Amino acid sequence: MANTYTTVNGLNQNVIVPELFGDLVRSKIAGSVKVAPLADNLGVLSGEVGETVNFPKWAYIGDASDIAPGTAMTTTQMRQTMSPATIKMVAAPGIEVYDYESLTALGRAIDEGASQQGVAIARKLDADLIADALTTPFKKQLATVNTITNDELLSAMELYGDDRDTQEFAAIVCHSSFATSFFKMDQFVKNDYTHVDGANGTITNGEIGRWMGIPVVLSDRLYDSANQEGILLIVKKGSLAYMPKENPFAETERVASKRLTNVYCSQVYATKLVKDDGIVRCQTVVGA
Repeated sequence: MANTYTTVNGLNQNVIVPELFGDLVRSKIAGSVKVAPLADNLGVLSGEVGETVNFPKWAYIGDASDIAPGTAMTTTQMRQTMSPATIKMVAAPGIEVYDYESLTALGRAIDEGASQQGVAIARKLDADLIADALTTPFKKQLATVNTITNDELLSAMELYGDDRDTQEFAAIVCHSSFATSFFKMDQFVKNDYTHVDGANGTITNGEIGRWMGIPVVLSDRLYDSANQEGILLIVKKGSLAYMPKENPFAETERVASKRLTNVYCSQVYATKLVKDDGIVRCQTVVGA
């Protein structure tokens, strides 16, 4: 448990253990993100908030070439470019826990508070990764707001050329307004198409099915408020990355005059788009 309790004169005197509360928050994060699971965790970052951290990008070594038997093979140095990102700290709204709550009510308040703080941090991480994803140079202009056709999806896939093996894609992530387009798409719902998954239409953790074998996931964080339209992203594996400096960090502040404990939770991390040709952004306003 995240807390221990004693009672004095029938009133609860709670002691909140910040480290365990942080673990509780972290356990709530996993089911609250849609884009973060598609990003690679590149390990614990070093540096302070406001400083710059470099995310690595590897250059392709080049295609193979013919050589004659007995000819020495040549070598080339691996080339790596660095893409800078700013380290940031994010914080969930703090919560207040009063001593005089009953043991049952207090336990529920702590669990609910940890859950909501976990969701708040998770959604912020998702939003930051989405902001990075939207900087991709690969864009497909759609004809109608919040609508996509099978032909438009195929056209967007053409931006990858012949490098579009299903297993290389992490997901298609889109605003929930696009769900209707998929449910009306024969290539998504009709079982007589060989690539249609029989589970399409059954929603699990935001995934509504698979298009051409690629998971289709809903996230209402994908919304262009300036143009009032949803966004659809086709995401290849390894396109997004993040570096956390720490697990969600919880700390408490005792307010003796009110017999309450404030609980704060924050996290430090950096995010980045690390594969410029890995994401296609689809919406009617492609220059947004």
